[in-house]
Amino acid sequence: MKNKIIVGLAFATPLTAMALELQGNQTYTDEINIPVTHNWSEVDGIGTGYSGIEIHENSNTTFAKNVTIIESNGNNNNDFLHGIRVWAITGSSSTIFNGDLNIHLHGSDSIGIDMGAPNSSIIVNGKTTLNVDDSEYSYALDIDDGSLTLNGESLINGKIMVMAGGNLKINNQSIINGDIEAYDGGVIELHLQPGSKIIGSIHSNADPDYPDDDAGTLIMDLAKNASWDITSNDSYITQLSGQGNIRFINDNLNITYTNHTNNFGQLIIENLKGGSNFDLRSNIVTGQSDKIVVTNSAEGTHTINLTNNGASNTSGEEKLTLVEIDDNAANTAVFKINHDVDYGGYRYNLNKDGNNWVLRSNSLSSSAMASAGFLNGNYLMSYVETQTLLKRLGDMRNSGEFGDVWLRGFSGKLDSFAGGKLSKFDMSYHGFQFGADKQLADYSPFVVGAFVGQTYGDPNYRKGDGSLRSFNAGLYTSYFDYTGLYVDVVGKYARQRNHFKVRDTANNRVQGNGHTNGLGLSMELGKKYMFQRFYIEPQTQLSYSHQNGTSINATNGLRVKLGNYNSLIGRASALFGYEIRNENNNINLYAKTGIVREFNGDTYYKLNNSKESHSFKGNWWNNGLGVSANINHQHTIYFDLESSPGHKFDLLQVNGGYRYSF
Repeated sequence: MKNKIIVGLAFATPLTAMALELQGNQTYTDEINIPVTHNWSEVDGIGTGYSGIEIHENSNTTFAKNVTIIESNGNNNNDFLHGIRVWAITGSSSTIFNGDLNIHLHGSDSIGIDMGAPNSSIIVNGKTTLNVDDSEYSYALDIDDGSLTLNGESLINGKIMVMAGGNLKINNQSIINGDIEAYDGGVIELHLQPGSKIIGSIHSNADPDYPDDDAGTLIMDLAKNASWDITSNDSYITQLSGQGNIRFINDNLNITYTNHTNNFGQLIIENLKGGSNFDLRSNIVTGQSDKIVVTNSAEGTHTINLTNNGASNTSGEEKLTLVEIDDNAANTAVFKINHDVDYGGYRYNLNKDGNNWVLRSNSLSSSAMASAGFLNGNYLMSYVETQTLLKRLGDMRNSGEFGDVWLRGFSGKLDSFAGGKLSKFDMSYHGFQFGADKQLADYSPFVVGAFVGQTYGDPNYRKGDGSLRSFNAGLYTSYFDYTGLYVDVVGKYARQRNHFKVRDTANNRVQGNGHTNGLGLSMELGKKYMFQRFYIEPQTQLSYSHQNGTSINATNGLRVKLGNYNSLIGRASALFGYEIRNENNNINLYAKTGIVREFNGDTYYKLNNSKESHSFKGNWWNNGLGVSANINHQHTIYFDLESSPGHKFDLLQVNGGYRYSF
């Protein structure tokens, strides 16, 4: 017995149209190989189709081993190719393939398995491989009547259509590349195991070209790690279950539904079960997206996967419906997203709205908060630098002689900034200032000086952090007379550089940089009243500054513009102290308290094209404890602790310094 039975037409007569005809009861125990490479026959001058295997009525056939059918009609496009055909028989037939079934058809009009007999059945228990050339009239499977069951692994390249009394069941792992259609009562059941993949559209609704026909039934159970890529603008399925992955990959398709046209897709599901994962594309600015529509019943917990888009021109006011469930549908389904999604500078989450599921903004994105948070960091840094300098001038009045050099260091923490949407900001910082001053003339009450300084900030943002570097320099003058009255005036320039690195909602790293310049002018007025060794020193301060705007281009496509602003800060406070004096030394202990108010500070920031207002207006307290010691009229050492609680921010800072008097 040969290992293979080879059935060919190379030696057949011109009128032979079938390679293998199945009739009666029979079992093939050897492999079957049907290679056909010649032109097919004609009957009465009319081009006819060719079948690798033709099944007749009352046929009961079992193939124990592999069956391979390879057909090609060359350039003769009038000939139809059929790998297996059972058609127009009145009796019954049963065909079982226990081995692998391989069908490869090369021609413009080809059908891998063509069934049109109501009492016929084909079962494939081995692996099925069907490959037909892509053309309008080619199908991997065309079942008008009868039953086809594929129990083994399947590799199908070509369209599938089941109509009328046809029934198709595909079990196990399957790769299907082609559209799948069930019309006019046809039934398709796809029970697809992990590793399966479908690439194509699915339709089980009535064919719009034949309005008198009924719909079909198409049931898909897509296991975990199985996927369906939808290639057309819309698909319709009777029932979807399992835990598979579904995504739209249609490109450049203009479709119309819900009274608008877009390039997205729509999946209509009559009955939804299980826990599927849907990858949806969206354009929330235009209100367009891939969409899931459920008409009859929805149950299970399903996940929608979305992709962040920092370049989107959102305003934070958009709403986008991703899932529509009919008001009359039985509905217990829950939809969630894989993560809150960043569109432009806003963060959106998924919420139930009636029966539907809708995206809405709930906050700024982490990259937007970090970028626009430069406003808070720069404002607070400017405030800190100005206040520390004024403290130095106050200590200068205790040093005795004029004509000094000095060095001051400070470190602190700012947090709980409440500025509209830019909340939850905190920053630790440290810095130093170095300066020199000189009395204008002997016994003159005027001193002039210059200073430079550097401040380093470490801001913390939601899901990230950053850095702030500030270089500041300026001039100052101080007036102090014998009655205890003093006036300090400071003019300052500062250049600030910011950097942030955060994670977005998808845990992607996002970075951005910016720099800006500022000018400031501050004046403090006070008078010291002595009561033996105790004293009281009322103080008032007025500070004006202007901060330039800047732009930040984040690595996720978000473009942020920070507006410039003017700041006008007023302070009214009092210092209570006690002095211990002797011939060469002086120790000063003091406590202070006062209220500070920002009178101006209105600005804005733009997230792509969306403008948001921001303001620094507010009040806060300024409290502190300190000690300074003047030794031998030349050396002054000082240390203090300061706290500034307020409804805008909280500050806690330590300061220390040294000055040397010539």
